[in-house]
Amino acid sequence: MNSTLKRGLSALHIHPTDEIIGAFAIYAAALQKWTKVHNLTSVTDAEGIAVKHFLDSVLFTIPLRDGDSEILDVGSGAGFPGIPMKIVRPALRLTLLEPRGKKAVFLRHIVNKLNLNKDVTVCEDRLETFRPQELYDAAVVRALFTADEFVKQVSPLVKPGGLICLGKGRDYKKELTGLPDVKINVSKFMIPFTDIERVFLTLVNT
Repeated sequence: MNSTLKRGLSALHIHPTDEIIGAFAIYAAALQKWTKVHNLTSVTDAEGIAVKHFLDSVLFTIPLRDGDSEILDVGSGAGFPGIPMKIVRPALRLTLLEPRGKKAVFLRHIVNKLNLNKDVTVCEDRLETFRPQELYDAAVVRALFTADEFVKQVSPLVKPGGLICLGKGRDYKKELTGLPDVKINVSKFMIPFTDIERVFLTLVNT
């Protein structure tokens, strides 16, 4: 797994330091251990976790702008894409929003295990009822909501001029029809070592 991560991160122009690789190794081990009991993910082999979870999640840092530091990860699940984003971009401050109790417990565990408590908050809540004290620079979601649903629900939580970013697959075009009349940027990247295309739909909040 470590070799795959090193080559994958390098392909994404991220220097794979020992600290970064070590954090991902701790994360993968915890994910495998907890999944045996709590079924956190269907991807359980180390290589699959490295590619389909970690490297895919790291792609979400690409659409972020330099000033985007306060990030909301909606429906974080087992921590994707938020925690891998934080591992490779340590300056990010994250809120991991996850309504399911067992996954929220795992998130708190891994945040503590990786010593990320200072900059990462786990909120066990649904997007529909979540009311933060301050607005975010950007909100991200990994293939959970439809685009129009996500934009409508998350836009009140993002600063005016902030970024809304959805990760989608190759069938993304059907998502565009229901979006509000705003400029949508579509960018496409291949997950390293796969033929899987990750499409990002990003828009600036008004």
